[in-house]
Amino acid sequence: MKVTIDGRPLEVTDKMTILDLARDKGIYIPSLCHYPGLVPFTGCRLCLIAVKGREALAPACGTFIEDGMDVTTNTPALQKTRRQILELILSEHAGACLACHDKGARLDELAAVDEAGPAAGRSLYSNNGDCEFRKLIDYLKPDKAQFPSLDGTLEIRKDDPLLDRNYNLCVLCGRCVRICHEVRGVSALAFVYRGSRAGVGTAFGRRLLDTDCQFCGACLDVCPTGALIEKSAHPEILPDTENNTICSFCGQGCELTLFLKQGKILRSVPAKQGSVNQGQACLKGRFLVSEAVYHRSRVVRPMVRKNGKLEETTWDEALAVVAQKLSGCPARDIAIAGSAHDSCEDIFALDKFGGEGLETENIASHGDFTAQARLRDFARLQGFEPRLNFRISDIGRAKTIVLFGENLAVSQPMVWLEVYKSIRNGAKLIIVGPQELCIRRCASSWIKLRPGQESELLIGLSKILSDSGHAAESAKIDGFAAFKNRLQEFELSGAAASLGLQEEKLLKLALLLEKRKPTAYLFGAEVCEGSSGAANLAALWNLALQTEGLLVPLSSESNARGAFEISAFFRKKDGPPGRIIQGISNGSFLTLYVVGSSLRLEKKPAAFVVIQDSYLNGNSDFADVILPQTTFAEAEGTFVNVEGRLQKFERVIEPLGDSRPGWRIISHLAQKMGMAGFSFRSASDVFQELTGRVPAFHGLGREQLTGGVFLREPEADRRRFAAAEAFAGVDAAPSIAAGPDVYKGLEMSRDIKDLRLIRGR
Repeated sequence: MKVTIDGRPLEVTDKMTILDLARDKGIYIPSLCHYPGLVPFTGCRLCLIAVKGREALAPACGTFIEDGMDVTTNTPALQKTRRQILELILSEHAGACLACHDKGARLDELAAVDEAGPAAGRSLYSNNGDCEFRKLIDYLKPDKAQFPSLDGTLEIRKDDPLLDRNYNLCVLCGRCVRICHEVRGVSALAFVYRGSRAGVGTAFGRRLLDTDCQFCGACLDVCPTGALIEKSAHPEILPDTENNTICSFCGQGCELTLFLKQGKILRSVPAKQGSVNQGQACLKGRFLVSEAVYHRSRVVRPMVRKNGKLEETTWDEALAVVAQKLSGCPARDIAIAGSAHDSCEDIFALDKFGGEGLETENIASHGDFTAQARLRDFARLQGFEPRLNFRISDIGRAKTIVLFGENLAVSQPMVWLEVYKSIRNGAKLIIVGPQELCIRRCASSWIKLRPGQESELLIGLSKILSDSGHAAESAKIDGFAAFKNRLQEFELSGAAASLGLQEEKLLKLALLLEKRKPTAYLFGAEVCEGSSGAANLAALWNLALQTEGLLVPLSSESNARGAFEISAFFRKKDGPPGRIIQGISNGSFLTLYVVGSSLRLEKKPAAFVVIQDSYLNGNSDFADVILPQTTFAEAEGTFVNVEGRLQKFERVIEPLGDSRPGWRIISHLAQKMGMAGFSFRSASDVFQELTGRVPAFHGLGREQLTGGVFLREPEADRRRFAAAEAFAGVDAAPSIAAGPDVYKGLEMSRDIKDLRLIRGR
């Protein structure tokens, strides 16, 4: 299509609005209610434009391009109309920084008052110095406030954690309401009342804590006036620097922008162009980065236990003590428990140190117990090669989504946004699990099962599909005949009774899976654990083949996939890593080296215990030496997110105290023990060796990592039915557990007050 804007000829191939096209081409049209990613609202009318051949002015945000359209965006008449609209909006915006209560006062006379506000102790200039509404005033330059403004008589709501609400500054653009409903799937905010009393609020005026609000901060990020205020932000303390990084609080790999003042983190917001999160975040990434980095439990100096008490010491002394103990201990008596919150460089250095330097076979990390690791172990024992990489956007193409027990809004927030997007496009969500989740309101069905019953449900659905006459495509897949023969022995009525479901419900669910393809099956580690884990995976694999399903194994820690791939490379022999965890629990080792705190110690597990961590916690009580490690904000490196996307992050602030990156700690320790091959000078040196040795990372250079690249995988073979509903080698031993709110040694939902309030609802 060809279109002309202000005499400038343009060509358009995609369906888009005039406003979107103008912004894409650098043509400015003022707007207040519009925000990228939201459905056009056409509420503020500030984006009115003239279209040749049309008598009435049209809102640019709600008018789609048509071939041959001739658009004018900036004339004296249009500007006059926009100024009049802005003056009407100003009459209901009770902000002393923007309009005067005295009718007729010149707005530019208040500029000096506004600039002096912070110095006078007045928060006149809201939104942390980035008030979009004020920019509109500067652009349209209304001479006078033609209408008397309302007094700011509404109560400022300060009864919630993390943010306050001052609706006296609200201009009813509706952005917060719409993003909460359209993007986040919560609808905690709504328009309330009508006429001159119209405003934004919650049902019955409740606190956000008393709604389903997830405190993601999306409403705050889209507010153009500062009606929503971050509690920790201070208008008088504005940042002097901003840097981007990758959040390490969960497995999503969101890109954040951190604002700093004199080298200290003030606050964080989601990066607008983040490859994974696309301008969205969860409450931890949005609000808690600064609190976590500077938490009172941070350990920033090495500590050695002397006379039963931990005392601060130098790095030389601490590393000398560890080196002496490790050198004098047989390899079979040394165990290492790694962290999946660490960077790939940290994990590689640790596993190389343990596997090649100490020559111990007793290395385990949380990455070994994820759904991804369990799925690969299962498939390879069956002779398959699964595909673990996926794109979160792949889920959006599914017409039916089956979710096993994961509270996605908490544990996988960006995955949840894609699931919700799919639901808004007509997909059906089926939740399977024992607990009622907050996202149930978006589900078509909730199958309430006890843990361990999943395989019975899945096999029952497979049986219905195989007997339904719709099995022609499945019959072409290897192993179908044997699979169908085994299904003949399965009694559907008995299974339905055992599950507490009526056969009719199973039939309807199977029909849904058959008719609404493709499907997506989302599952976490809990489905794969214990004595029923193998049967669950086999049944899930087979049902996915029948329904053209996408298997999406989920992990909650920031680098669980990276930890799994690296640990698998250094493991000298195949064996259940749960054996190592069981051995630690039983006190089978003389020396234990624990990184992070995914492994929670209930008693002193070994004669000598080294803790390499960023925080003091319960594990510290059993430590003989504590080695302080940096957080993600104080280091550089790479993470692999839940998709299999390898992303790099840069150091944002200087390390606190004497803390060091994990790879550097290991490098210095190895050199002190006389080991060769650990003379790393930077994270880049470690990454270079990592990519040269670990197959999944082969050929991936740091220069490729802007936006992330995906790990390499063997060619997948997913066109074969599993030969049995169980397989040998089930690892039912205890695994390393990590909740969605644990970061290294910091249990955020316990140690950070605001998060404790939110999770405790």
